[in-house]
Amino acid sequence: MMVPTLASLAALLISVGILLLGGGLLGTLLSVRLGVEGVSATVIGMVMACYSVGFVLGTLFCDRIIQKVGHIRVFAALAALAACAALAHGLYVDPWLWAGLRIMFGFAIAGLYMVAESWLNDRTPREIRGRMLGIYVVVTSAALGSGQFVLGLGDVTTHHLFSVAAMLLAAALIPVALARVPSPELEVTRRVTLRELYWISPLATVTALGAGMTNGAFFFLGPVFAVDVGFSAGEVGTFMGAAVLGGLFLQYLIGRLSDRYDRRRVIMATALLVSLLSVGMVMLQEQPVWAVTVLVIFWGGSNFTMYALSLALAHDFMAPKERVPASATLLLVHGIGMIIGPLALSGLMDVVGAHGLFLGIALVAVLIAFFGGYRDRVGQRIEVASQEPYQVSPQATHSTPYWTGLDPAADDAQLEFEFEFPEQVDDHDW
Repeated sequence: MMVPTLASLAALLISVGILLLGGGLLGTLLSVRLGVEGVSATVIGMVMACYSVGFVLGTLFCDRIIQKVGHIRVFAALAALAACAALAHGLYVDPWLWAGLRIMFGFAIAGLYMVAESWLNDRTPREIRGRMLGIYVVVTSAALGSGQFVLGLGDVTTHHLFSVAAMLLAAALIPVALARVPSPELEVTRRVTLRELYWISPLATVTALGAGMTNGAFFFLGPVFAVDVGFSAGEVGTFMGAAVLGGLFLQYLIGRLSDRYDRRRVIMATALLVSLLSVGMVMLQEQPVWAVTVLVIFWGGSNFTMYALSLALAHDFMAPKERVPASATLLLVHGIGMIIGPLALSGLMDVVGAHGLFLGIALVAVLIAFFGGYRDRVGQRIEVASQEPYQVSPQATHSTPYWTGLDPAADDAQLEFEFEFPEQVDDHDW
């Protein structure tokens, strides 16, 4: 069953991989180019955070567009929109123009992932959902990480790399356009309110917000940090790619630990590890590139697992059929964090210098750990044997709630679930 299903969805997976190659390249390229142009970290943070604004808007509205127009047509239109936005960046360097283009690009990318993930969810039999999810995570993480290395192949001060990114984004359309797999019907994703999500799991909500802040700050300001400490364009790509690939390789290990031990305590330990490694990044910023790159692998492996741990913790307190509406809201919280993080930490970078990025990340991680300690004392305790098995997840910066349908523990009819929240809930971690 796995081989025929994978063969039928190969075109879609290839398209997603190409899409992330182009998107990963473009995001890092924009940060580096703005830094080279002498733009302040605060303005860079504002421009790059606009991607998250567009992405959040896309997750809120694109499902309705897909319902009306269809998967393939929406994928084609949004891929073209993303490619046009990438090319427009290379025509004229202006922060206000780029901010608008980033909103446009984020909206298009959200819709493209929504198409891909709902398609995978619909066409993957329950028996192999777990394996298909693993393949999807590997494809997306490997492509996003590999896109960073393309930065060293051209001159960031010319339009050439913008053209490469645009060509990759346009090329992502080709496999899907030629695929013969019928597109599925799409149900509009429902969400619980933020208050309801917090009652389900306060720690999961706070961790998702904090992870959004640290992830957004690193993806959008990490290249600025690397340039400020003297990295070349190629070394910046290696630095960013190493962090993303570290998140891919270490997510499984940390996830398995969260299955064997109390998940809240694993979140606390991981947050403290992120904080310590962030301080290490500050101390090593003047060391050889290879030393910083090795450290950032472990930093990415711990930091980029935080959102997946928050999702797993939330799942511990809900029924399988509740996962999509709650996960949609958790992703929205993460997206809000991705807007706040670059804006806040870019200001810190302007005040104290490039190392302000990782000092700010360390502070956010410590606050998550402290809140985790508080919830560990006052929250309802779940026996480790009763925890839901950890499931690997794609980078929250490049995913929508529809990937949750690939979780083999999720309910078959989850996309049609009407979430009802009890009127009164005790003050504990559920």
